Amino acid sequence: MPAVVDHEARRRAVADVTADLIARAGMEAVTVREVAQAAGYSTAIVSHYFASKVELLFYTYRATVLRAHQRMEAALDTGGGSIRPYLAALLPLNEEQRRDWLVWFSFWTMAIADQTLSAEQQVRSRQITTRITALLLERGLSEDAARAGARRLLVTIYGMASQAFFDPDRWPPETQLSLLDADLAALGVS
Repeated sequence: MPAVVDHEARRRAVADVTADLIARAGMEAVTVREVAQAAGYSTAIVSHYFASKVELLFYTYRATVLRAHQRMEAALDTGGGSIRPYLAALLPLNEEQRRDWLVWFSFWTMAIADQTLSAEQQVRSRQITTRITALLLERGLSEDAARAGARRLLVTIYGMASQAFFDPDRWPPETQLSLLDADLAALGVS
């Protein structure tokens, strides 16, 4: 009797390996052959789950977004009513979060020249902005202040993330969190 295979779990495992490869070598260096070898599968199995490299990369991007979303929501649930843990879970403060950022940076580079990928990035950006706006509204900010605050926080986070990669000595986790705290204080929330 053939073994039962959880196809979605296998797709996620391949995406996880792909994310590791992207973080190490960049998106352009990732091939289906490398992914298959690193995952311990044949190229035929990887090709069975993903019709093309672009489909694999797209799925990997979405998987990192979902993982970050789950991490952020879990941090919010344990944050005692503070928005800070939610936002901190997005910053590149540890290896998992740094890996996610490397995948996102690589994807954004591709999205510049591809309308489908650009549209996906736009959707994701609007989703996170909407979520942060809602969290700020829950903390008593007016609608205009919450919208502006969400944009400000995301610009701060995106900027810190890029600086943390290019100048990590000047942007360690403590510095990132300190700037996040200053932005939250300026908004009158924690």
